[in-house]
Amino acid sequence: MANPFALLLWVGAILAFVAYGLYPADPSNLYLGIVLIVVIVFVGALTFYENMKSEAIMASFKDFIPPSTIVIRDGEEKSLDATKLVRGDLIKVLSGKKIPADIRIVASQGMKVDNSSLTGETDLLPRVV
Repeated sequence: MANPFALLLWVGAILAFVAYGLYPADPSNLYLGIVLIVVIVFVGALTFYENMKSEAIMASFKDFIPPSTIVIRDGEEKSLDATKLVRGDLIKVLSGKKIPADIRIVASQGMKVDNSSLTGETDLLPRVV
């Protein structure tokens, strides 16, 4: 869907060119139409660039999700795709591995977490039960 403000700017530019066509002795309408088109193109290019950056950031979030994880389900330990996790699954978190979902720690032995991708803090933070 088109931006309504951009549509208004296009209508204004067209009307400025029409006004110049009716009264060519006054070039201010021509200048106004040209300036409006330059503004539309500049804002459109800037919006495109910002959307492209946002999409790249959102795509990079996919790298945070590990492809598989070790799950204890029904008392049986198995490797499972991280997208197939459900509430109640016990996840085995190993040193240096990414955590596949929001989890509640039920048991840990000297666990420390790197939150630098979320908070920017570089120190490993201890997690205790």
